[in-house]
Amino acid sequence: MLIEMEELERLKMGLENSQTMVIKDSEDGLNCSFIRYGLVQDNFLVKDEELVNVLSETGFKGIVEGNNFERLRSNYGWLSVRVKSRKLLKELA
Repeated sequence: MLIEMEELERLKMGLENSQTMVIKDSEDGLNCSFIRYGLVQDNFLVKDEELVNVLSETGFKGIVEGNNFERLRSNYGWLSVRVKSRKLLKELA
């Protein structure tokens, strides 16, 4: 649960400080890069399965920008609750 919280916090900071997010599958999870004015501001690996699933549903061909990025940024609270509730349901089952 601690890893998930760190990844959610890093996602929140990345969304607040960038304009575009690029996501790419890797062996260990999902690589997220946050870009602002053409420069990578942050890059990290998301390992939490639930967060990977939610993020994989966003964007087009691994790029989240424009209206999709703004929607993700403004709905971050909902995304966070969705991931946490999925984790809780999984633990209770």
